[in-house]
Amino acid sequence: MKRRIWLLPCVLFWLLGPDPVEAQGPAVEDTVRLSLPDAVTRVLQESEEIAAARAQIDQAESQVTQATATALPQLSTNLTYNRAIKTIFDDIGGEPTPGDTAENPFGDMFEDLPFGRPNNYIATFQLSQLLWAGGSVGAARDVAQRFTSASRDQLEETRADLTLQVRTAYLNAVLAERMHEIAVDSRDVADDHLQQVEAFFEAGTTSEFDLLRARVDRENREPAVVQAANGVELALLELKRLANIPADQPVFLTTELEIDSVAVDEEAFARVINQRPILHAAEEAVAMREGAVKIYRAQRLPSVRLFGNMGFQAFPENMAPPGFDQWREDWNVGLAISWNPFDGFRTRGMIGEAQAQLRQAHVEEAQLREGLEIQLAAAFAEYRRTQAQIRVTEETVELAERTLELADVRFANGLSTQLEVSDAALLLDQARVNHVQALHDYVKALAQLERTSGGQIQLLRFQ
Repeated sequence: MKRRIWLLPCVLFWLLGPDPVEAQGPAVEDTVRLSLPDAVTRVLQESEEIAAARAQIDQAESQVTQATATALPQLSTNLTYNRAIKTIFDDIGGEPTPGDTAENPFGDMFEDLPFGRPNNYIATFQLSQLLWAGGSVGAARDVAQRFTSASRDQLEETRADLTLQVRTAYLNAVLAERMHEIAVDSRDVADDHLQQVEAFFEAGTTSEFDLLRARVDRENREPAVVQAANGVELALLELKRLANIPADQPVFLTTELEIDSVAVDEEAFARVINQRPILHAAEEAVAMREGAVKIYRAQRLPSVRLFGNMGFQAFPENMAPPGFDQWREDWNVGLAISWNPFDGFRTRGMIGEAQAQLRQAHVEEAQLREGLEIQLAAAFAEYRRTQAQIRVTEETVELAERTLELADVRFANGLSTQLEVSDAALLLDQARVNHVQALHDYVKALAQLERTSGGQIQLLRFQ
């Protein structure tokens, strides 16, 4: 019996206690396998810049609705209850008595009138329609529509900018990893060579100087490994920031830096440069400034509005809402013409300001066109440089590899010293770094060319 009592708390603790998995602390998150297209997709879906650009489109569409509402009929209603406490008509009408008397000379002449009634209900329906406003309504609606179009163009430019940013961050991370691999390989080569020199030293075929130099050469390669590893960490943190990945979550990059040579049609880029969304947005900005001038000029002209009012009044004996038969009707329609012939030159000043902004918009559009052309020329120049650099660095790597092989053979046969082998290894490391850097620059140049086309021409295909 005592044994069963002792087992009962254990069973309760096992049933009601913390989950075994949770008791061990939070589980380590799995490594995210991230390709370059996946990184771009994550950024475009979760970026705050994209959300802000979409909000601007919603704002522009709301302005279109507001501008359109001015041209549509306007209907308003109003219901008012008024309780009179004391009025100037209290002593005129007196107590309601039939006929004229000395005490009540006015008789019941105010009995059916609204003056001085204690309870008063007023219901009104007002309908108005703007007939003409000097063209300001159409101009305002056109400006709002062009603002919407420009906002959509800005969204496309934002997408392209973010795509270029995440591509650059991803390529920088891949480059950092490759640099780290080269540093590690270089250290491993130095390790192998050190072991070989130590064996030669024990056999008495090499000097202590060569042994010390091999050890120094090995140790000098360790800081480069540490620096390259730190570069990988920093590059991955920047990529995680853009892709909205937690900083402590491991990431494995699946896209390789290797890429085949891509043929670029320069004439096609020259044609599509004038179709960039940002350039179309600049054109829309010019049109919006022109519309603003029309709106301000329209304020010099009269406006015509048709209106109609339907009024109902009731004077019940108490505060209770009146019945349908107690309401008195008051209906009317009219035509209103308003004009402000002089406003102290305020309209003139607004027109002058709008015209100055229009000239500024024309200048900004011309500067943008010139800037895009220069940007395209610079991108082509960088593309040609990196393309030539790849060919040169490939040949240099082959020559450096062959040089190191010959240096190893000469050292093994006693025909050279450790200094010659170390120099050959350093030359190979530098050649490999230059080649990887050339590949990185080449891919970035292609990405920049895509950006100059506004995404209309695709040059890169990543898996």
